[in-house]
Amino acid sequence: MASFPRSISLAVFRAHIENGLSVAIGVGLTGVTIGWALGFAAAVAAASGAVCVSISDRTDPLRQKAWIMGFAFLSSVFFTGLSGFARFDTTAFIIATASVGLWAGLISAYGKWVMSLAMTSVLAFVFAMGQSFATPSDLADHLMLTVLGAFGYTVYAVLIAWLFDDRGRRLLLAEAMHAFAAYLRAKAALYNPDTTGHGAFRALIDAHAALADRLQAARDSLFARRSHRMQLKRIDTLIALLDAFETVLSSDADLEALRHAPQRDLMWRLNKFVSQMAEEVERLTLALRFRHGHTTPLCHAEDARQLQDAVAQAHAATPDDPIVHAFTATTNKLVLADSYIATLATVLDDATAPSTLAAGLDLDLFRQDSPRGITVLLNQFRWHSPALRYAIRLSLAMTVGLGLTLIFPRFAHANWVLLTIALIMRANYSVTSQRRWDRVTGTLIGCALAVTFINTLPAPVLLLFIVLAVGTSHAYGLVAYRVTAVGASISSLLLLHFVDPLVHPQFFERIVDTLIGAGLSWAFGYLLPHWERDDLPHTVRGLLAADAGFAEAALRLKHSSQRYRLARKKTLEAVAQLSGAIRRLADEPNTNRRVLASLGELLGANYLLASDLSSMPVLVKLRIQDLDAPAAKAAIAATRERVTALLSPEGGAEGVDAAVPLRDSLAGMHGSAAMEVLGRRLDHIEHAARKVSRLAARPVIDGI
Repeated sequence: MASFPRSISLAVFRAHIENGLSVAIGVGLTGVTIGWALGFAAAVAAASGAVCVSISDRTDPLRQKAWIMGFAFLSSVFFTGLSGFARFDTTAFIIATASVGLWAGLISAYGKWVMSLAMTSVLAFVFAMGQSFATPSDLADHLMLTVLGAFGYTVYAVLIAWLFDDRGRRLLLAEAMHAFAAYLRAKAALYNPDTTGHGAFRALIDAHAALADRLQAARDSLFARRSHRMQLKRIDTLIALLDAFETVLSSDADLEALRHAPQRDLMWRLNKFVSQMAEEVERLTLALRFRHGHTTPLCHAEDARQLQDAVAQAHAATPDDPIVHAFTATTNKLVLADSYIATLATVLDDATAPSTLAAGLDLDLFRQDSPRGITVLLNQFRWHSPALRYAIRLSLAMTVGLGLTLIFPRFAHANWVLLTIALIMRANYSVTSQRRWDRVTGTLIGCALAVTFINTLPAPVLLLFIVLAVGTSHAYGLVAYRVTAVGASISSLLLLHFVDPLVHPQFFERIVDTLIGAGLSWAFGYLLPHWERDDLPHTVRGLLAADAGFAEAALRLKHSSQRYRLARKKTLEAVAQLSGAIRRLADEPNTNRRVLASLGELLGANYLLASDLSSMPVLVKLRIQDLDAPAAKAAIAATRERVTALLSPEGGAEGVDAAVPLRDSLAGMHGSAAMEVLGRRLDHIEHAARKVSRLAARPVIDGI
């Protein structure tokens, strides 16, 4: 029972939960304020403007917040007016609908962050579409109320972001720590000797990809501002988290050998030790709930000693067993990682002064560089541009959906059909397919819940449920779209109930509209498609280039901190990109299973290569006093040259048939145990690079 409150705290202290709550409060305040002053009908119109703008209200860096919310406000006003005035002429309305689809598709070229602006545009357009205006004067009144609600929410969002800037940073940092704990649990599962098959290893790679995404979001926010003490402490915390992650990642260098080790007792000890590390990271995550939190390091010294003693006994029994050597290396790295987690606790503590790390690094290089400028948009007007093809698909699907509602007005409703199409269709087939089923099932569940609420709850409670449903749908938009579909259905149908009470057929009509929209999104998904397989050769080449850069930075006796960290970041992102590409490719029609198997093998090999390269700074740190510097430097340089050559675009041909080059044993140079360890590690790295190069050069991948 002691862990129950902690579990609840971990579940609630999440960026998307607090973001959804903030949105619910903002929309609710807008509706209540306008309703108190101008009445319920005015409150609904103003709330629609607030809801449209709130789509773009995410946990963004403060410097970007005003720009994003400003664009969202302008989009909401413009497309509300466009929809309203175009309604007075059918031809103009069809053209306007097509234009909205083109706009929403084209701006996807600016990256994921702009998709919320695209949805703001579409939502404003379809919200106004659902209104009936007898005269332009009625439309103008509605537009003014929408502008009032949208502007009020924009001011609210920017003000909240400014007031709670540090909390926003802490939430993003907590998300990265959540992901790190999940990664540690996935790693612990691999040390379970009863775990067989590739499922656990794939789960580790997926957790690694999710962690890379959370780390980048934290970098973008935390590295943007570094002028105050607390801002510097957040940066120190993130860097400490990255160092702990790197050390844990380096322990995977011998994972292949350990997975088949007969020493079950040692495997269970590793499983327990890594699980304890995950629990400690979760404990530290909760310290971020408070601006001036206090933490104490909890290093598992006794467990670490018992683990090291058990490995030492195994080494004494079989000193020449390479598996035992792998246990020794892995244990040392995990114990070092545990000490880094203890350092993370020290950095988190408010009593600890910020370090000078931020001053020694050019942190702007680690932030994601999003496309900007009108040139990006103009460059999309090429036939093979994915954004243009997506824009054409979306525009035609929305236009056909509108046409069906004009032909069969009794059976389909344009606003819900078009909204369904816009929410489901994405540039990627896999995402579109998943969102289609989430939208259909979510709408069915939402409609059923809305009917239940209307028949059992009083009006004040229903109004509260509208606000909660808006916040819920917003919170889970990027986490679990089915939950978003449920919340959106509940909020919209309850609003319809207040506008026109007890018109139950509307509930069933919404289901029909959703099925029509889902069907159109499926049909037009095959028009001018841009398949994931088309990008795979480029993705694989990018992966090899990142690996080569990482090898160039990691294979050194002395490491440049900034260069190494930047190269490591690029490799982690490249691995995450390939992992996501494989998941999306699996959902595409006519996908060759051999291709998926080959890509999965490449992904696993590359993950182990990244682990090997990450182990080099750790090895040097642990053994620097025992290494013969001139000999070690020469050996590392020779390996670096061979590895970067293997990972070059022409390296795959060599990797197919070439044998491991013969060279003098490092151990023979001076007989040092440290030199033997270094020699084995360099051999392992070269072998891993050769395997990655060979797998990347397979015709089944290169010829996709």
